[in-house]
Amino acid sequence: MHRVLIVDDEPIILSGIRHLIDWSAYDAEIAGSAVNGEEAYRMICSEHPDIVITDIRMPIMDGLVLAGRCSEEFPDIVFIVLTSLAEFSLTKEAIGYGISDYLLKTELDEEKLGAALLKAEEECRLRRGGSVGDPASGRDDRVADAISSLMIMRGISQETKSLLSESGLLDGFALAAVAFSFPAPSLEKQWSPDDYLKLRDWERDVAGKMLPSFFGTVHSIVPVSGKNGTFIYFLSGLSPDTWQAVSSRASERIAAASAMVTGLEPAFLTTPVMEGRDGMRKARDILERSLAAYYLDKDPEAISLSPLDIDATFPKLEVAIRGKEIVGCRACFSALRSAIQEIDHSLSQFEFAASALRSAMSSGLSALGLGGGNAAMEAFESVDFITKRSEALEFIDDCESSLLMLLDSKGGSGKGVADRAREYVMQHVMEKITLGDVADHACVSPSYMSKSFKRIMGISLVDYINSTKVEKAKEMMQEGKGDRIADIALSLGFTNIYYFSKVFRKVEGIPPTEYIRKLAKA
Repeated sequence: MHRVLIVDDEPIILSGIRHLIDWSAYDAEIAGSAVNGEEAYRMICSEHPDIVITDIRMPIMDGLVLAGRCSEEFPDIVFIVLTSLAEFSLTKEAIGYGISDYLLKTELDEEKLGAALLKAEEECRLRRGGSVGDPASGRDDRVADAISSLMIMRGISQETKSLLSESGLLDGFALAAVAFSFPAPSLEKQWSPDDYLKLRDWERDVAGKMLPSFFGTVHSIVPVSGKNGTFIYFLSGLSPDTWQAVSSRASERIAAASAMVTGLEPAFLTTPVMEGRDGMRKARDILERSLAAYYLDKDPEAISLSPLDIDATFPKLEVAIRGKEIVGCRACFSALRSAIQEIDHSLSQFEFAASALRSAMSSGLSALGLGGGNAAMEAFESVDFITKRSEALEFIDDCESSLLMLLDSKGGSGKGVADRAREYVMQHVMEKITLGDVADHACVSPSYMSKSFKRIMGISLVDYINSTKVEKAKEMMQEGKGDRIADIALSLGFTNIYYFSKVFRKVEGIPPTEYIRKLAKA
């Protein structure tokens, strides 16, 4: 059984964690609890727990100091930290002190605590020299874990340095990332989270096949943020003299293969070739800056990264939702939008902001009896696939639109979105209609329009548009103006008569020529 120490200065948090999960089901038991870092340190010395779950902000000795002290004296102990959005920068620093995972207090539940516990237990086994399978396989896993830690540790442990150095991986190495954006929805294709996950897996397969043909040693790294749209690799055994040419060819091959397999347009971001232990931290910082620049769509040299100073906005938003204060909600979203637009921040900062936004909206709506499954929370289905600041801003717009529509309808289904879409289609049935046009008319994003219309109407927007156009085509045919099918198709915004015939057959079950023949016989 893994012995767990829980540390927090709030009794209600201590009690909540104690009773949140069935510890025995996770092969764990609680060794004790403490209310500050100093008390926790004394218990660590006497009880020797395997895992410590600790808050960062505490009196006398905070969790950061505790983790740092134990990383030197008790390196086998694995830490899980409890944090808030405001403390994220501290959390990132603490990860250099043997932290296995962090948990956002506002989202702490049985599933997340259990997953963090399992991850910590696996880390315990690794630190104690445990392995699965043959020794060589265990060593490869340790090497991969050591390399992965480079992306999240503010300080590189001596053990990590020694392991990589002994493996010969520090004799000419670089970090590289394959970063990409997911396709936007259209009238022809509405992408689901499962579709995006398939695209991600295919793109990973493309990179996994291409990179070894250019670089001898390739280790995959787990990214801190943007995990669905970013693959990070540690490349070793490189020559600085040929690096630029080889990396350029690799980039071209990955792009070409991606165009055929996934249709995505990945960016291949790299660091210079580094040597030895001192180059590890520098390579990580360079790549992190390149990834931030990719997210911000700016030149790496032109960005000045800062935290998103928006913590106070979320409690205000929750209060505004509870009071159905439309003006207050708009003010909060305006503050969020301005910060995301104006501050050069990392994708991980946005991810934390999105998590806090989800919590505030969920709590506020639950107080109104609108918990779970409501239209306002629909936008969060796509948040894990955001890779660009422009997409982050569109997500904020989606959240605001859906929330205000829900509050305005006092808990209704948000039919205003579908009503506006149908209105636009009827008014422009004789024109070519795009998803962007319909979304603009309803003042929502294309993604939100597609999902909302199908949820409310039971059919996709493209099917509704096609049905409406076919009904109009039938009217024109019944009026007997003598228009050719090609003329009718063109007048309804179709650029291709064959596509019009295909749509007509799908809606009516027969081609337009047969429909006209039936009219003539009637």
